[in-house]
Amino acid sequence: MLKMRCLQPVFSAFMAIWIMAALSSCSCGDDNKKTELRSEPAATSPAPGSEPGPMEEPPAEVQPKEEPGQLVISPSADTGAQSYTSWPLIISAAVWRKIPVPDEQGTLPEVSPITLKAKSGSWRESLVLEVKNPAGDRMTWPFHLVNQPDQSLVLGVDDSANAHWWLDPSETQALPEGAYSVTVSFKPDGMDGLPAFIVLDRFYLTVVKEPNPLDPALESAKQYQMADFFLFKGDAKAAGERVDKLLAAEPENLGGLSLKSKLLAGEGKNLEAVNVLGDALSIYYRKYPNADPPLGLLHQRSEVLKDLAPEPVAVDGSSPSN
Repeated sequence: MLKMRCLQPVFSAFMAIWIMAALSSCSCGDDNKKTELRSEPAATSPAPGSEPGPMEEPPAEVQPKEEPGQLVISPSADTGAQSYTSWPLIISAAVWRKIPVPDEQGTLPEVSPITLKAKSGSWRESLVLEVKNPAGDRMTWPFHLVNQPDQSLVLGVDDSANAHWWLDPSETQALPEGAYSVTVSFKPDGMDGLPAFIVLDRFYLTVVKEPNPLDPALESAKQYQMADFFLFKGDAKAAGERVDKLLAAEPENLGGLSLKSKLLAGEGKNLEAVNVLGDALSIYYRKYPNADPPLGLLHQRSEVLKDLAPEPVAVDGSSPSN
């Protein structure tokens, strides 16, 4: 009994110390958890001294659902996906609508035409052409819009319309080399009738410094692009000079013969234009016997042939227009 009475104070003291230590441990654990929560940075706060990077493309699953007949704007470069400095540059944008796809029962959804109307000026003036470098910086290039006075644009499923911008060789001379993305969109506050969601295709353009000197192949390519550029701007005289220079150096250049035919047709010399296209087709079939048909040349010839079709004559020999 004496031993038990002597040990009781010691045991009581030990239990008191153990309980205090346990309480202190729990308190410290709670304090650590609070500290961790306070020190965690907010998800929207950038790290000190960090620079914001380019905006990432939204993931596909958050894109708005596509609808039948959706409006699409597709840019491209008439002068090619690779452009040399000191060469002309022509950017086009096709505004069109997606063809509806039949459902599981084979039924096509009904798609009504849409009417887009500029609040002021033409609808082409409400388009925004954006060129960006890989870092997402917008480039300021002195593009010229080919404008027309049509304020409204009506688009059915089978309809499309185009807009064009250009830079001449003196302006492309100053363009920095590099890879760029090109998009075209409407100013939301500049148009009436715009749908809620428009598909914006992206075109990639590479700018390369013009070699000096040019090899024969590049020299011919430059003469062709210059001739096509002048024809695009309506300067038939300058275009003809470039075409003649191209064909003098390379008589069987198919692009040059195609442009020559266009120039002749523009002067009303349709028979000569058809003959030039006939020569171009003969050259193509001789050089590329196993290739696909040259649809571009064939279509061009069919268009010129329409102007050569004789006027219909009535049974009595008089013209229907009389």
